[in-house]
Amino acid sequence: MTRQIHALIVDDSATSRKMIINALEQTGLAEFVFTEAQDGVDALDKFRPGQTQLLLVDMNMPRLSGLELVRELHKRHRLCPPAVMITGETNIGRLQEALHEAGVDALLLKPVDRDRLWAGLKTLVDSIPTSAGPCVVPHGECVPLALQEVLAKTCDLVITPTPADEGLRHGEIVLSLVSIHGGVHWSVGLGFAGEAAHNVAARFAGSAMPTASVDIGDAIGELTNIVAGRIKRLLSARDIAVTPSAPSVLRAAGLEILTQRRRKATIAYTHFDSPVGKMWSAVTVSIASDIFL
Repeated sequence: MTRQIHALIVDDSATSRKMIINALEQTGLAEFVFTEAQDGVDALDKFRPGQTQLLLVDMNMPRLSGLELVRELHKRHRLCPPAVMITGETNIGRLQEALHEAGVDALLLKPVDRDRLWAGLKTLVDSIPTSAGPCVVPHGECVPLALQEVLAKTCDLVITPTPADEGLRHGEIVLSLVSIHGGVHWSVGLGFAGEAAHNVAARFAGSAMPTASVDIGDAIGELTNIVAGRIKRLLSARDIAVTPSAPSVLRAAGLEILTQRRRKATIAYTHFDSPVGKMWSAVTVSIASDIFL
């Protein structure tokens, strides 16, 4: 089913706005719902937190420029949607200012080409969270599914999704982290309550081990490698090619995942219960700056 994306188009030229709207519609990336603004001041009035999902902003406008608009939105709102700056600017300093100081996520260089727009926007559109269904990260359901399948196969362990248990992250836990890069850019975390980590590691290794054994980290790390491989295959079946990193395994007495204020990030948790204890998976998506060539 085609996604619906609410886009705010900001340009002091009505003709330019129509050209951008037509180009976006022709990409077929989503069913776009457009709001038009004639400059940055007008855009501040028409911007809707939580509803506006994509910004396409001309760099040079009267009253409030595109750079000033994006800076102001970041000041007013903790989380802002992806911002694409449309420009014919060729000065490298100005382009760097847009990307690294104003908080722009991508540059769309004029003249606008439909194929170039499609290629550049695809990653941004795929990273915009959706509220439909239990997962808020597009394709993010592959992570808990991979964990369930791997634990069933390697540890003869059935885990069941449950309502969020915030207390889980405040006791002793073992956390495994892996990055997924390519068609999607994710940080994936697998968290195990202390008892669950010990039992899962013992089942995976096929032998008992002391509670404080460093071998728990080795076992959870190897298990995470298999989960990452399964995530890769699940995404490949959706024509999304990715490469997982090597995992890092940590033991902690408590954990809270934090994100930088200026970065757009979404964290999708899935909590599980099992015969050996509680665990969870988390998918964190943040949008990296890029340049449309």
